[in-house]
Parts: sequence; structure tokens; C-alpha cells
Amino acid sequence: MMEVEGNEEVSVETEVSDVCSASLKSSDEQTVQGDMKVRAEGNEPAMEGEVEKQADVDEKCGSDDDNEETDPYSYTRRQEFTSEIYKIEVNNLPKHYGHGQLKKMFTNQLKLKPNKIKIFNRATYCFVTFRNEEDREFALQAVNGHTWKKCQLRAKKANPSQDPLIRNIQKRKAESSDSETKNKITKKEEEIEMILDDSIPLHVRLNNVVAPLWQKPYEEQLNIKEDDMRDFLRFLAKRLEKQCPNMTSYIRTQKKHHKYQCCKLEPIRPSPVVDAYRNKSEFSIGVSPDGQEKTVGFKMGRYKGGFDTVVEPSQCTIIPESMKDVVKCIQTYIQQSSHPGYNNHIHQGCWKQVTMRTSLNGHVMAIVLINTNDLTEEDIDKEKKSLKSYFDDGDGKEHRPSSLLLQLQKERLGEKSVHEVDGPCEVLFGEPFIYESLLEMKFRISPDAFFQVNTKAAELLYSTIQELSGAGKTTTVLDICCGTGTIGISLAKGVRKVIGIEMNEQAIEDAKYNAQQNGIKNVKYICGKVEDILYKAIYDIFGCTDVVGILDPPRAGLHNKVIRAIRGCQFLNKLLYVSCSPRSAVHNFTDLCRPTSNRIKGEPFKPVCAVPVDLFPHTKHCEMIIVFERERSKKHRRSSSPTLGEVTSSVMPSVEDVNTTGDDDDDNVAMGETETVTVNETEHKVDETNDEDVIEKETKE
Repeated sequence: MMEVEGNEEVSVETEVSDVCSASLKSSDEQTVQGDMKVRAEGNEPAMEGEVEKQADVDEKCGSDDDNEETDPYSYTRRQEFTSEIYKIEVNNLPKHYGHGQLKKMFTNQLKLKPNKIKIFNRATYCFVTFRNEEDREFALQAVNGHTWKKCQLRAKKANPSQDPLIRNIQKRKAESSDSETKNKITKKEEEIEMILDDSIPLHVRLNNVVAPLWQKPYEEQLNIKEDDMRDFLRFLAKRLEKQCPNMTSYIRTQKKHHKYQCCKLEPIRPSPVVDAYRNKSEFSIGVSPDGQEKTVGFKMGRYKGGFDTVVEPSQCTIIPESMKDVVKCIQTYIQQSSHPGYNNHIHQGCWKQVTMRTSLNGHVMAIVLINTNDLTEEDIDKEKKSLKSYFDDGDGKEHRPSSLLLQLQKERLGEKSVHEVDGPCEVLFGEPFIYESLLEMKFRISPDAFFQVNTKAAELLYSTIQELSGAGKTTTVLDICCGTGTIGISLAKGVRKVIGIEMNEQAIEDAKYNAQQNGIKNVKYICGKVEDILYKAIYDIFGCTDVVGILDPPRAGLHNKVIRAIRGCQFLNKLLYVSCSPRSAVHNFTDLCRPTSNRIKGEPFKPVCAVPVDLFPHTKHCEMIIVFERERSKKHRRSSSPTLGEVTSSVMPSVEDVNTTGDDDDDNVAMGETETVTVNETEHKVDETNDEDVIEKETKE
């Protein structure tokens, strides 16, 4: 089902460039977690006692069935690179290992050149892909018989994964004629059936996907979310008690006083607005359920689930009318165009995506993304003029947006690579930014910058952060992952200083502009990765005894190197972690609380309270702020204040951190999450705001 909450945007279309990654994500990822007996089709390893058969990859990839619509292996024959045709399966792995350790074994000990490594929780097998047949053959010889952690490894060729879209469409067709299968429907399959049920009005099916709680009273929605957050805190209590022995006594006390939770849970704070609240949405361009091509709207499901239809947002309850009007106008223009819509299955076509942003000030920004592979420069120039004229003097004049931007995307297709190159947004009319008012301040937002999707509820969120931080005139605020600076700027007038850290250069520029425009002078912004530059902020807070950190990361949380850097910041006594998906960030919470070790420096934190804030009415999600405070040991309290050198050395990136990646992500594996490690390539990273699973592109480094 499409997710539209949290730091995610309501989105429409992930770049379906290389089905190999999607198949790994879709089939392998789901089947291994929880039930190791179920294996993904096309990736099933030989079980003990079974006769192992060599995978005949060439036969599958060279099939005579060239029908793109029915052959799940057709992607392997396109003029695009996919490492799926050079895949091996490694068996008899030890039960406990991390993907970083496995990668080191492959690259350092065996001198292999893996393209992707796919491992699973508690599985004794993995899949590895390579860039050519020579590298794969070398790997088969090197891995077979190699002993690692007292286990003798075995390797064999593996089949490429099937295209999940085609596979699931065929599966549904087969099941529709099987009465026995119909009687054994899982909850997930029931949801799919609801999407496909033509007896249910289309707008109802759309809202069930985009806003699944939309038919429940808002009070009931809040109760559901609060109960979910309560369950999570109980889960976190068990996890901390198990993995953080230093927390055992504290957690047991908390569980006793707070109904088995790791800390106190305050009542959920409701959103001031419930309907039409989203200020940013991304819309796909595809075929509607009734066959209307170049429809602009939401995908009705995920690619891996076999869904590829798009439904207009005209009756979507969480989308504002101003956004719907402009989307409808753009759809009318696109349907009149001679250029086809983009087909994300075969990577052909022009019109790909429409991104909309609105503000409480009445501003509306539209960003149209087109693929230019089949267009000449003359075609592009003609389309720019035509699109501008359509809103200036044509049928779109009535709903002309404040700003119209065009973004060109070029796909480089070749024998060995597939890569998308997004050009800058070109302004056809209006300004290159949108402006929003929040807490009596004005903020400039770039086209691709993150900003909370519910502005009124964001005001409530930031006010809650200010309340929980306890920040005063002597407080220095460390705003980590600050984005355009909204949180830090909203706190700046009541504190001593704000230091913002963000790796996106354009977001940093927006933050500086926003601070200047709002007359805020006690802020400083540092651009770069947190784990690499946090030590620079130490010079600004050295000697401060009142330092509060605010962490508002992406949905999936942060790399544990960032958490280690935060732990090493010894002046930081209080941390507010803002998460739109606490279960996705549970590894961060665990690392904050782990005992001090050679790997993790600095005294551990402990959770003291949590406050849910509903920013996403009608969905199942909400933001939650968890307040962490240092668990200072008696030895640490008696010791003298650390020197500047001691503090900076504890947060500066080590040589190992700089020269290696993914070497200590074992916690993700322990959580039961699958991991994909890309070694010799630069993968296309699709924003997690998309509503369908990412099908990653494999490209040259």
C-alpha cells in the first residue's frame, strides 16, 4: 500500500529503471523475514538434503518470449545493464554476521568485485551480483571451499529475480481462477482485493490507499495512533532491556510505573486541520483504470505488487483544492500533447511526474518532470513555450500557478549502464521558491527542499519541541539535520545560540536566507555530513553547560556513525529525537542507550518521555518526539570537565569511518531488516517520499 506520511511525500512513481533491485527488495525482502522457509521465486537456494541444480541463467535471459507484458525476465534482454544476470548464491554462511563483515571478506580476503550484496536476518545464505561474467566466475572459484568463521562456504550461479510487476499480475490472474486459493486470503491480499474491486467506487478505493483512516471519526484515529505509539514504547523497552545491560534497572523501573513502556507517554496532540492539509504532493503520469493514458494522479499500489494504474486526486480528502485544480489543468495539457507519457516498465516516453507545492499564503508551485531521451532540443524549446502559453493565455489561465518549473531528466542507456541525470529546475514563470508562514515567521522553500507537509500541525510540533527542550537564554541548541532551518529558527529568539548541521547545500542556503529575513542573528549553519563535521560545532559550544540537541532525520533514521558522533559530543546532555516512523529508527534509539565501549564513546542516553503529535490525519502515522537524557555515571560526575582536545577527538571521524562504509550496520540485521550493499557503483537514490518501492539503478561509479 502506498505510504504518504512522515517525512515522506505523497508520491507517485519511483524510477523503474532496473528491475533487478526491485525484485530483490520485493520478493527476497518480504519472504525471508519471519519465515525462513518461504523463499523468493527465482532466488530459492537448495535446502539440506536436496539435489542442488545449477541455475540456467542463460536459458531464462535468452528466452524466445520477448513480450514485455508477459515475460518476467524481459528486462534482462533490454539495452540496459543489470547485474542480475551475473548473480551467485552463497550458502553455509554463519548464523551471526554483519553485511560489513561479509563485504570485507569478499573484497579484502577474496579480492572479489561485488556489485550488490543481499543478506537476510539469521539466514545462512546470501545473493551477490557482479558487473560481468569474468568477475562472477572468479567469485565462484574463490568462494567455493573458502572457510569463514569456521564455516566452509559453497557458491553456485543464481537465477535473476523476476520483474515483480509482471510476476504479481500473472499470480493474480492464476489465483482468480483457483477457488481453493480464493478461500485462503491473507490480510494483505484482502487489501489488494479492495483495490481491484470494481464494485467499490474509484474515489473510495483511492482514499483507502492514500488515507486509510479517512472514514473513521478523528477521535478514533487519534486513539489508534496513541495505542500504536504505546505498543512501540513497550517494544522498545524489551529491546533496550535485552541489548543494553546498562539500562536493565532503569527500564524495569520505567515499565513498572508506565504500563511496561520504556518511558512516560503523554497524550497525543491532535492536528489543528484534518482535511486538505498536504502542502506537497508528487503525482505519477500513467494509465487510469479505465484506460485513459497520461492520467496525472496517484498510483493505486506498489510496482512490486503488480500495480501500474494511476487515479486522479480530484476526490482525495487530504489534497487541497488549489493543488487539485492545477493538476487537472496540467493533465488536460499533457493529454493534448503529441508526446507519450513515460512508461516506467520499458523506460520510454516523455511525461513522467508532476510535483505540487502550496502554502498558506496562497502560493502554488508546479514542477513538471519530463524524460528527454526521445526529444530534440527543438522539441524541448517548443514544449517550454507551449506550456507557458497554456497558462498565460490558454485554457489553463483560470488556474495558473504562482510558479511553473520544468525539470529535464536524461536517461543514459547503454550496454553496461543505466543512469538518470536530473537537470536543474528551469523557471518558466514565477519565482524559483515558494514562501510559507509559520509561527509568525516567513520561510523560503526550494523546489526539492524538505518542509513538513502539514503547516498548521508543524507549528504545533515545533511548539511542543520548544516546550520539551526546556531551552532558555543560556541554552545552545544543536539542530542536527536542520534542513531549511525551521526548527532552530523557531527556537532562536529564546535561546543563546543555534547551530544547524545539514548536508544539503541548497537547504543550508535557504536556512541562512530564512534566518536573515526573520531577523535572527544568533544562528550558525554548517554544511556536511553530521559524522564528518560535528567536531566543528564543538568549538562553538565548548564550555557550555546547557546544550540541547534536536534531531529530525529522514524516515529511516540515521547511519550509526551519526549516532556515535552524537554520543561522543560530551557537552550534549539532552536530545530530542523527532521521528515520523519510530519503528524504522529503533536502531538509532538502541545505539543512543548502549553502554560505552571501544566502538561507542560517550555516556549513554536514556529515554525519559515521549509525545506523539499528529501531522498526518486520515493516515496510520504520526510524529513522535522522544526525549533522551544522559545516563551519567558516578565516575563521570566526579571527573573534571573534558578538555577541548578530548571532546573533539571523541567526535572526529576515525580513519576507519572515513575509509570504509557499512562496516558496523549489524544492528539493522538484528532487527530483521534486509540489507543491500552497493560496492562498486553509484546507485540512483529515489527519495523515500515515493509511494512504491524503489527499483534502484545500477550505474558506473
